[in-house]
Amino acid sequence: MSDVERMDIDTVRSQQSQVAAVLQVLATLLLCIATLIVVDSASDRARAQDETFSDRVIAARYHAMLVEEEKQAAPIRLASLMLSPSEDEGAVLISRSLDDLRTFDASHLESAADFKSELKCLAEAVYYEARSERYVGQLAVAQVVMNRVRHSAWPDTICDVVYQGSERRTGCQFTFTCDGSMYREPYGRGWISAQAVAEHAYLGFGRDVTRTATHYHTVAVDPYWNDSLVHTRTIGTHIFYRFPTRRERAAGVVRMRDA
Repeated sequence: MSDVERMDIDTVRSQQSQVAAVLQVLATLLLCIATLIVVDSASDRARAQDETFSDRVIAARYHAMLVEEEKQAAPIRLASLMLSPSEDEGAVLISRSLDDLRTFDASHLESAADFKSELKCLAEAVYYEARSERYVGQLAVAQVVMNRVRHSAWPDTICDVVYQGSERRTGCQFTFTCDGSMYREPYGRGWISAQAVAEHAYLGFGRDVTRTATHYHTVAVDPYWNDSLVHTRTIGTHIFYRFPTRRERAAGVVRMRDA
């Protein structure tokens, strides 16, 4: 091979290496841009969700104030925690009118009572079904309720899901709704914790710890209906299940061990 041919080959290889390096840099840049877009989009969704939830909470409080105002005939103004212009004062509680809430929509007031009721029903399910459980066990119960709300086999509201069948002696979906547990009203730290868990599950924060479960029972029982379901997890004193997929049903798969 002549020196000229060898130089041509070296030149081609050098050019190929340069092109490969440029392509690698471009690919890295595109990946970074795509990552930034996804993260920014997720952040926007999270901010919008949080803002909507905050507005609903304010609406619920305002609704309660209006009810109280009718009783006492006293002027009511919303209170909001704001950052003081003076840094040394820190956060101060100031009075704020409803019109001053820029992101607040009048439609939130219309659903305020329903919103409060839905959260209360979810918190009651957590409290009566799992107040002795650790946080993840309480969250799992709340997520089962939310998974049912999203499933076509159940009603599309939290309260209807939780209290489905409660009017019958047998057949209630959640035992506490028909076994007399509710004669004792929720109270104390357990109730505060249940409400916090309910808000967390309602917003959909974090992953579904139940792995999309729609059923559960305690480890103390072995009901007949679990034979047709797929075991997803065991959390604390509860065993969770979901419906099998078509492929799992065709293969005869029912209970699955924890991954």
